Amino acid sequence: MSPITLWQDNALTIARYEMTALEKNILYMVMASIRKDDLSTTIYQVSAKELMALTGQEVKVSDMQLATKKLITRYFETTLSNGDFLQATFVASAQYRKGLGIIELELSQKVRPLYVELKDRFTTLQLHTALTLHSKYAKRLYELFSMYKNLPDKSFRISVQELKERLDLIDPKTGKDRYEKWTHFKKAALDPAEREINSKADLSFSYTPIKQGRSVTQIEFTVQYQPRQQIVAYEGQNAAAFGRLVSHFGLRQDQANRVLSTHALADINKQLHKIQLRVLNNELENVGAYTAKLFGV
Repeated sequence: MSPITLWQDNALTIARYEMTALEKNILYMVMASIRKDDLSTTIYQVSAKELMALTGQEVKVSDMQLATKKLITRYFETTLSNGDFLQATFVASAQYRKGLGIIELELSQKVRPLYVELKDRFTTLQLHTALTLHSKYAKRLYELFSMYKNLPDKSFRISVQELKERLDLIDPKTGKDRYEKWTHFKKAALDPAEREINSKADLSFSYTPIKQGRSVTQIEFTVQYQPRQQIVAYEGQNAAAFGRLVSHFGLRQDQANRVLSTHALADINKQLHKIQLRVLNNELENVGAYTAKLFGV
């Protein structure tokens, strides 16, 4: 099964906004459904069950309702390729289909062209990677680094101030910085994102803090692109879980088959979520060996 690619204008990649991990995942699912010839009035469906299968995380309808309530109010600011400054929302409405676990989402009229009317300034993401990154900062940084993966020069500098603004860590009204100290920003955002992205994504990155006097004012990032063609030798409704067990949790294909044949999907997803948390906390040296032992394969 080939990876599903998501596309968005660079104006969205560098835009300033805040969004939780679940909100991003809902939006990623919409992005995966968008087609260029869709009508501007097209409604996109997101299934809670499918989202759980793809992410390995428990997603309650109540969680999704809270996420979409916030998502409707999220707005972004960015400069378009023609120089215009745009302020807009991502989603115009969300409607829940009773008893189906499905949300119907209507995109904002201003954001839709940034997913379909792409010319030469766009970013490509892998859906599977984008969904399974746990940290909201890892998701945003993955988008940013994906903008550089096909460029000849994969090193770039960005001011700490600008990066924090893109991650919406600085209140535009008061100027209050959520992580004022460099060590706090590094520990809360950069280092967890580095561990996650470098272990899961189709790219990796390293960074060097640049000081002016005693303060870190810039960061130099170096991105390395390592395309991964996900080959899933498994057919049926559990193909996504099989792919995650092999590509992200280090199991052999025969081990993944045994896990799926001896454990319920809900139990698998709960255990994988726990493993992800241990990975984020840097508690595991060999994810594959730990996963195999946990499932008895």
